[in-house]
Amino acid sequence: MSSSVQTELSLPANREMQRLAQDYVRGLAQLAGLPEEQADPLALAVWEACRSSIEHAFEEQEPGALKLVGELTPVALTLSIGDKGLPFYQTRGCRPLRQSPGGPSQVSPGLHSIQACFDEVRWIYHGVEGNELRLTKNLAGVCCPLAPEPETTTNGTKAVQPAAFGPFTVRRLRQGDGIQVAQLIYRVYGYTYPHQDFYYPDRLDHDVATGRLVGVVALAADGEIVGHDGLLRLEQAPLAELGALAVAPAYRGHGLLRLMGDRLQEEIKRLGLFGLFAQAVTIHTISQEAGESRGLHVTAIKLMDLQAHFKTLQHRGPLSCQWESQAEPGLQRQALVFFFKYLAPPDPKALYAPPRHREMLGQIYRNLEVDLQFLEPSGPMGSGELKVHYAQSMGVGNIQVNRIGSDSLPEISQARRDLCDLAGARVVGLCLPLAQGGTPSLCEAAEAEGFFFSGVLPHFAPDGDFLRLQYLNAELDPATIHLYSPFAKELLIYILREKERVGQ
Repeated sequence: MSSSVQTELSLPANREMQRLAQDYVRGLAQLAGLPEEQADPLALAVWEACRSSIEHAFEEQEPGALKLVGELTPVALTLSIGDKGLPFYQTRGCRPLRQSPGGPSQVSPGLHSIQACFDEVRWIYHGVEGNELRLTKNLAGVCCPLAPEPETTTNGTKAVQPAAFGPFTVRRLRQGDGIQVAQLIYRVYGYTYPHQDFYYPDRLDHDVATGRLVGVVALAADGEIVGHDGLLRLEQAPLAELGALAVAPAYRGHGLLRLMGDRLQEEIKRLGLFGLFAQAVTIHTISQEAGESRGLHVTAIKLMDLQAHFKTLQHRGPLSCQWESQAEPGLQRQALVFFFKYLAPPDPKALYAPPRHREMLGQIYRNLEVDLQFLEPSGPMGSGELKVHYAQSMGVGNIQVNRIGSDSLPEISQARRDLCDLAGARVVGLCLPLAQGGTPSLCEAAEAEGFFFSGVLPHFAPDGDFLRLQYLNAELDPATIHLYSPFAKELLIYILREKERVGQ
């Protein structure tokens, strides 16, 4: 061939699609000029990879799809098998099937034939974009396939033994646990968990090694990680974010939340933290319930602050949840609920709060058990200081005012225009320091430009707490926001009322 050709085939994650997948690969192999005795083994090897994805990437009741991408150049044929299912590594033997304690792990049946047929086998993990196995066949190579191993079945169905409950072991999270933790997060949250690093096994292992992620895991009798509870540490303050509290559905109701929570408290004391926070999605209430159950309180709601692939998870009580059967959705925007908790009785606070929002701020701080005093505002002096950040993958910008000055409003206005008009931000957050006398007047001026009240971020400012405002550059559908606690619902009503008042 003198030029490159790229094609794509999408199939349901169903074994009945075997013929279509094999015909697709045979066609590409023949187009590349490979003889039939090489094309057939290539097609069989790719199907083994597809079958491995079907077995390991999707739970039995979960709908899924496979995407095959073929690229043909004058020097190589490259085939990619992609899915948006459970994180796993085909080239590391995949996740083990259910087995009795002490039994041997079973690996992907066709792994040896895949490695024998292709000159390069690469496993690429794309986080919330899913798994990809990329196979390259050099056109000058010779294919020497191995016969695929037979599939283990019982009465025509995959043999899977039931989960063996207890005894459980709870230990500290270790480097190397990343792949099992990523799988666990997927089983519990799908791709709805807001911290995407929890879908990258290698990133998790790196965060454990550097101390950024401190966590505990619960292990079943066979050594499988069936629970996780952790902390993501912040560099700028003795705060940490509670990260990914999860218990595998088959192991709920056995006290693992309490066991892990008790063990994590030891780590919290060791780190000397004075505050914990968490963020929960609003496409479902599962993660919100987890925050409430650990004594955290809602302090802010960030509208449309998260953009990711969401799969609808139907929650059926504390011990049961099930994936809804529906077509795979695309990128969606969701609100995030922000929670906070003091680990020791907090000192009284004196804040420069806008008079309009003092009643709501009083409710937020009463929930945190903080004695609050409102101070009279004063005018800004000198030049201000602000930081601007844009998360391109999320389409979210943030303007953080560290010091209020006479030039703060024009700088905020310019930053907002740059983020929305040039960078394409759909959401812009604005953080104003409640410890500075210029915040009330700056808040009012920002509201005149379309920013509206969003809540409080305790201890995120260099000198105390941030008042958070928000600007939307996209349409909002409040019906998509699902909240757990009565106060969160009350706060949302207030935020939406403020959004309407400022003309957004």
